[in-house]
Amino acid sequence: MRSIHQLWLSLLLLLSLPLNAETVRVLNWEAYLSENVQKKWEKESSSNLEVIYFDNDQQRDSILLESKHHNIDIAIVDEVIAERFGKEGRLLKLTEQNVPNINNNEPFWRERCSNYAIPYLWGTLGIIYRSDIIKQPPQSWREILEPSDELKGHIAMLDDYTDMIAPALFLDGFDLNTENPSELKQAFNRLKAQTEHVLTYEYPISFVQTSPKKDDLYMAVAYGGDQFTLNEIVGEEGLWKYAVPKEGTVLWVDCLAVTSTSTQQEKALELINYLSTPKVAAQNATDLFYATPNIPALEELNPEFRNNPNVFPEHEILKKSGLYEVLSNSNIKQRIRISSAIINLHESKQAR
Repeated sequence: MRSIHQLWLSLLLLLSLPLNAETVRVLNWEAYLSENVQKKWEKESSSNLEVIYFDNDQQRDSILLESKHHNIDIAIVDEVIAERFGKEGRLLKLTEQNVPNINNNEPFWRERCSNYAIPYLWGTLGIIYRSDIIKQPPQSWREILEPSDELKGHIAMLDDYTDMIAPALFLDGFDLNTENPSELKQAFNRLKAQTEHVLTYEYPISFVQTSPKKDDLYMAVAYGGDQFTLNEIVGEEGLWKYAVPKEGTVLWVDCLAVTSTSTQQEKALELINYLSTPKVAAQNATDLFYATPNIPALEELNPEFRNNPNVFPEHEILKKSGLYEVLSNSNIKQRIRISSAIINLHESKQAR
């Protein structure tokens, strides 16, 4: 993953390139598309695929708001943004006519991605940890919000106005999508007290890839599946592990969307249809270690992978998982103020 400065640098470099009629540009998380799948599609379609990376949802949304300027054809979006940006006319409506493989996806996940995107991968929010340092899996969100002395200065949170706040809400028994200002204020106070113990708010994959302090990271809030990517990066299987705290979590789905400003809509639709082919969806999920929402793809998976609870969460975890919902504008603004204040407070403490 790249830092925000690297992100904008890559965008500037991208804009300086001549437009190629056979190039599809995808806005995506780092390491979130199988290299094998990408190479195969490029060979079969005689097209190029360029990936522009983002580090958090706010970066992604700001880029999508100017998708024409950045030449974005496809974007990985969450279910809330899929619906919101779709209704605002920023995303192309997807149907059986322009994406024939759309029906391969589980109806529940299709509904979550609305009519303007199709399900890509799904999972949970939890805690990743270095198993060589932390011998027992974290049981509670309290373990990262109120870290022990051994973990102080060695934890990471997410720079995201929803997922930064979620652990504090879960710990206090509040709803993930609460509209109650006092509950959000209580979450802010927890996060404020935690700031002096946080090593970084950078996405853990990005941090481990780029920071000279990567070995100082022992525990982080992350998405189920990130532990496998980290283990590939460090070259040590099983070093990073993942746990879902007892207080609950969020069940997320990432969706594939085509921008309404895309100049390569035909190729973009071709690509997302290709990604929804059962064998391709199965390989992509297996290579990335994330759960696929593609029903026929499940039959293509290795049984060991299909039955891995770190990929496909067990029923008990699913029962205590919340879902992202559309928030009011005032609620979003309060959450953005909270996350921005936490980041600023952390940076001021680091500068001392």
